[in-house]
This record gives sequence, structure tokens and C-alpha cells, in this order.
Amino acid sequence: MTLFQDAHYALRQIAKRPVFSAIVIATLGLGIGANTAVFSILDTVLLRPLPYRHGDRLVHLGARPGAGQQNVQFSVPELADYRRQATTLSIVEHHSMTFSLVGHGEPDRVQTGVVSNDFFRQLGVGVRLGRDFVLADERTGADQVLLLTDRYWRRRFGGDPGIVGQSLRMNGRPITVIGVLPPLPPYPSTDDVFMPTSNCPFRSRPDIIRNRRANMVQLWGRLKPGASLGQAQVEASTILARLRQEYPEVYTDPRLAVPVVPVREEISAGFRTTVLVLFGVVVLVLLITCANVANLTLARMMSREREITLRAALGAGRGRILRQLLTESILVGLLGGIAGLALAAAGMAALRAWVSQVNALGPAVSIDGRVLGFTLAVSVLTGLAFGLLPALQVSRHDLAVALKEGGSQSTAGAGRHHLRNGMIVAQVAISCVLLVMAGLTLQTLANLRAVDPGFRTGNVLTLTITLPFNKYRTPADAKRFFDQLLQGLEARPTVSSAALVSDLPLQGDIGNPSFDIQGAAEEPGRTASFHIASAGFFRTLDIPVLAGRALDARDTDKAPLVVVINRTMAKRYWPHGDPINARIRINGSASGQAPLRTVVGVVGDVRQRGLAEEAGPGFYLPFAQVPSGGMEVLVRTPSDPMTALAEVRSLVARLDPEQPIADVLTLAEVRSQAMASPRLTASLLGLFAGLAFLITAIGIAGVISYSVSERTQEIGIRSALGAQRLDVVGMLVRGGLAVVLAGLVVGIAASALSSRVLASLLYGIRPLDVPTFVVVALFLLVVGFLACLVPARRAVAIEPSIALRS
Repeated sequence: MTLFQDAHYALRQIAKRPVFSAIVIATLGLGIGANTAVFSILDTVLLRPLPYRHGDRLVHLGARPGAGQQNVQFSVPELADYRRQATTLSIVEHHSMTFSLVGHGEPDRVQTGVVSNDFFRQLGVGVRLGRDFVLADERTGADQVLLLTDRYWRRRFGGDPGIVGQSLRMNGRPITVIGVLPPLPPYPSTDDVFMPTSNCPFRSRPDIIRNRRANMVQLWGRLKPGASLGQAQVEASTILARLRQEYPEVYTDPRLAVPVVPVREEISAGFRTTVLVLFGVVVLVLLITCANVANLTLARMMSREREITLRAALGAGRGRILRQLLTESILVGLLGGIAGLALAAAGMAALRAWVSQVNALGPAVSIDGRVLGFTLAVSVLTGLAFGLLPALQVSRHDLAVALKEGGSQSTAGAGRHHLRNGMIVAQVAISCVLLVMAGLTLQTLANLRAVDPGFRTGNVLTLTITLPFNKYRTPADAKRFFDQLLQGLEARPTVSSAALVSDLPLQGDIGNPSFDIQGAAEEPGRTASFHIASAGFFRTLDIPVLAGRALDARDTDKAPLVVVINRTMAKRYWPHGDPINARIRINGSASGQAPLRTVVGVVGDVRQRGLAEEAGPGFYLPFAQVPSGGMEVLVRTPSDPMTALAEVRSLVARLDPEQPIADVLTLAEVRSQAMASPRLTASLLGLFAGLAFLITAIGIAGVISYSVSERTQEIGIRSALGAQRLDVVGMLVRGGLAVVLAGLVVGIAASALSSRVLASLLYGIRPLDVPTFVVVALFLLVVGFLACLVPARRAVAIEPSIALRS
């Protein structure tokens, strides 16, 4: 009953001062909303169970998360070895390929996951429509069957449940849709559909099934009951050691290892630091918010001092008064939480889209019961945080003095003055930390924008074409299609040049095989990235030729085998010689020893794995000598590259009416996507730092204004005694700046310590970057000076006669 009375009275007090209450609630809403939004990311990526029933026991064999290296791939015989010998894991396989799906509207290129029949059962995932794969689907000669992802089902078939049971065509054969999966993250890759291993025209080939060198699948496992991650790791290493002994001619790389990594760790790798930093930042924003609101609350409570004193005189104990005041602050905190929740919900779609660019769990970011519980807890704690100290200060009273002075003077004025100043120091210090962090990440973004990727991005259209195996059965068939495509494109007046490449810059590479140099001693770890390119590739991307020549029309399938290397490869492996005319053998062939190739040119480096990663050794093979059915098509145009898209579609349809194209992007968009993660970090840090700065600036101005108002009579006396206005303004500004300077000293020291956590997120700048620290300090000093100057000038403008009566 008493609690109900306190709440009722608190609501009346909140309504009694609507402007003050609205300002406080809006301020709290900003701080709590930021925490709610970032906690929804942290909860999804790091805390919430994965959307698999067995998510806590799922592991990836051979995963190398966040290391900038490719995951280990296994051959089909190796898969059988690990399945037979493993006692701690139930092992399944997955690899991803692209096929053409026809029979429902326009032909469509689909990313297809090829999996074991029990893949989804081991993950703990059931189908939402139809049925899952069964063992019979994996047998040789079984009917072709397909599972659709929820995302592809909705996008391609409009969520029509009638698609289950329908027959389509893939790889020239009928294929039946047997089911639709529930919503899942795009993991292990961004697959649209799934098929069993027997349906894949490559994985089901007898030579692939028998070849221990044909590494093409990745392995996942589910820990068996009672088995630990450590036991699984020991077992995987033991199996690899046995295979080394049994097949020494296959396992020649001493660096090969099979790490066993939890799926949760793999999915969050590369984003964990960013999420934790962002969460730390919004907690600091909330601390600034609490300090600001505490100062406002203290000022307001001082206006109620006579009321509180009278209640104490009538018998209310200090505990009773504290409870009443805290009830009011908690209610304000809850209202701020509601406002924050509304702000977070309004920005959730944009936040989800941002996170989805850099993490597989991004689409699952949402406000659920866990996030609501967090917001409730933060709202209550925030109400206690900003209400407790002011309540303790105001509830300290000397009844005799307070009643004698009519409540016009604080009975604990010095203590309250120190408390207000202490809160300003804290706000300035935290703002300094956040502005330094934002400055460092914004400079990282600027540095990445300034990076030369090694090619020219302007006016280039990119798209992917993957030819179906059933139509283009031989490399010669694929070469014929792409040759006709390039000839047709280059004949168009809207096209300056056109080319093919196996993998786009900034998006990784298709492999890093080892190679031998004729006449040189064997060297462990001699590897380079592998690329296939057509004759016009270097011209189309404006990649400079530094020595020798580029790939050109002479490099046909009947000409001597050649290779072009990049500058890093030339410097690393021919540091004192000329690589032109050197001969190398690229290892890793599934069909025996590879032939020797002659180095005919050296070209500039291209950043293949991202803007922040220096180019490593790399080489390019001519498409005419190693034709492939899956290539990236590059089209340079004199103006907007998207204007050529219609002509590309028309030409492809003329060559093959059932051939889809996919991944249509400009090269500028490819570069933009490569900056998604640093742009997300810089944007959010900048947003939260700006929010913290705004709250701090308002807080400084508010506290200085209140302090000046307390000294109005003193200012009147000084003016009446002849003090110059400039001297009075200087005195007031110096007092305010002293508090700001104290906050800056603390903030610079804290920034020096906290900026180190950003080291892994920075590029081209050190965590202790002196210019950033200096600029932030000067900026806060100027803002602090202006926040002190405005109320000081306003105060000295009051006539002394009026000030004396204040």
C-alpha cells in the first residue's frame, strides 16, 4: 500500500514539471536505447543459443577463423577415414557449388550446398515443409532431390507451399523439391538450396571418390554424449598422424593441422572484438547520461528542500524520504527505458542490415524477451544510479537551520557543489575516451578509403556466370562459350573492354597452392595465390605490367604453358634475379605431377583479401590454357557501367537461353563491400561518441548555468562594488574551465589505456595517436569554454540592483 502511495505521488511530481520530466526522459531514452540496440547484437552473436538444437556441441574440423587463411579441405577418402576412426564425433560433410535451376520462370543461378544425408539432423534442424534427406537419397543412381532454404523459398517462389513435390531441372536432369528448411543463418555458406552428395555431378564422380588428393569437402561434427572439445581435438590430430604414416606421399606439408573449432566461436570470430567494444562504448554513454540526469535531478531536488524539510519535521524518517525520492527516480528511469526501447525498435531494421554485412547471425538480431529483460534491468538500475546520490544529498538536513533559513540555503551546499563538479569531471572524461575511440576508427576508415587496391574501380561492371556441367561437359565447351561472350561484348560500342577472372579482387582467392622453381632447392611453405584470367584482364582493371608482358592472345591451349606473377612473388622468390623466363611447377594437381610453366611477366600487386591486408605472392594462368566453367565477367564502359547490363543479358541469352547470370555489382560496390566492417564500427562509434558529447556539452552548460544562478547575488555585490564585467566573466569561466580541465586530464589518461583495445580494428594508425588526442582535447576545451561563457555573460548582464534582490 505504501509503495502504491509512493508511486502515485511520484507520478504527480513527474506530471507537475512536464518540461523537466520530458528532458530527463528523452536523455535517458537516448542512453538506454543505445544500450538496448547494442545488447541485441551482443546477445545474438555471443550469448544467445545458436538456432540449432545441438548448437553447443557442433564443431568445424579444420576451421581457421579470423586467421586470413582458408579452412582445411578434405578428400572423400579422408572423410571415410575420419568417420571410421572418430569415436568422439559424428561427422558430416559440406561443400558449396553453383548450378543453374530452371523450370520456374527465368533460369536462376543458385548457390547449392552439397551435404551428407544426415547433415541437418546432426545440426538439430528439422524441415518446416516436406521431408529431410534420407540415406536412400545418397545412394548412387538415386532420384535427384532438393531442399530449399527459407530465404530462397520466399524470394524465388513467394513462400508458396505448393512448390514441395514439384519437379524442376538442374544439371540437365529432373530434380524434385522435397522440403523447405526453417529460417537459418547463412552458414556454412550463403547457400540457396541443398542436395545430397550423390546428386552433385562433381562430388559423385568415381575418380573424385577414389582420389585422396582431390580435397573438396569440409567436415563438421557433433560431439557425442560425454565427449569434450579437447578429446575431439586430440582424436583429430591422432587420425591425421596415422594418415601421414600410411600415405606419406600425400601428406607432404608439415604445417598441415586439423583444428577442431566450436561453430559458435567460428561464427563470432572477427566480430567479437567489435561487439565488445561497442557494448563498452554504450555503457560509457549510459554513465554520462546518468551523471547528466543526476545533476539535473540534484538541482530540481534542491528546489524541493523546504518540502522535504517539512516532511522530516512532521516525523518522516530519512529512510522514508529516500524511498519516496528513489521511487520517483526509478519511475523516470522506466519511462526512459520505454523511450529507449522505442528508439531501438525504430532503428532495428537498419542495425540488422548493418550487422548482416559482416556476420552470419546478423539477420537474427531482434528485440526479444531477453533484450526486454535487459532493458528493464538497465532502466531500474539507471533510475537508482542517477537518483541515489541526489537523494542522499537532499535528505541530509539540519531541521533548525533549514527551517530558520526558509529552505533558501542548502544545508550541505559544499557537498552538493563537489558532487556536481565530480559528475562533470566524469562526463568530460568519458566523452574524451569515446571521442578518441571514434577519431581513431574514423581515421582508419579514411586510411582504408585511401588505400590503392592495385586496380582502377571506376566504370567496371562485374557478374558471375557458372556454366552447367551437363551442357558444357569439357573445358573446350566452356572456353567456346566465354570466347564468344567476350567477342560479342568487345564488339559493342558501349563496352571499352571485357575480361574474365576466376575470383574478384578484395573477395579472397580460390586457392594457395605450393609451387616449385626449376633449378632451385625445395622450400617448405613456398605458396602463392592462384588466379585464372583472360587476355584482357590486366587492361580492363588497369593493372600495370612491370616487366615482361601480360597474358595475351598468344597464350592459347596449343601454345607453350605460361604464367604471370605479381610484384610480391617476384621480390620474395627472386630477390636478386630476374624472374622472366624462369620455370615453375604448380603443385596440388589431382591427376599427378603438374607441368612446368614459364614466367612471361610481372604485374602490380592486387589486394585480394581485403583493403587492410597487404597483397601476398600470387600468379595468373591464362584462361585459354586452363578454361573453367565458372568465371567472373568484367566489363569496362566509358560511363555508368550499369548501362551495359541489358546488353550483357541479351548476349548471354542469345548464346544460351537457359544460362543465368548472378552477383551483378559494379567494381566500386565490390570495394564498398570490402569496407563494410570498418564502416560499421566507425559509424556506430561515431554515433555514440557524438551522442555522449552532446549530452556532456548540455550537462556542462546546465551545471554552469545553475552554479552561476546560485551566485547571482554575489555577482550583484561585485558589480555594485565596481568590479568590471570582463573580470566577473573571467572569474566564472575560470571556475568552470577548471572542472573541464580536470575531466580532460582524467579522460586523456583513460583514453591512453582504453584505446589499446581497438588495436585489432585499426589500420594505418597507432592506438596512441598524438594528433587525435590533441584534437579531441582542444575540441572539448573549446566546447567547455563556450558552455561556461554563455551563462556567465548572461549573468553579468543583470542589473546590480536586481541581482542584489535575488
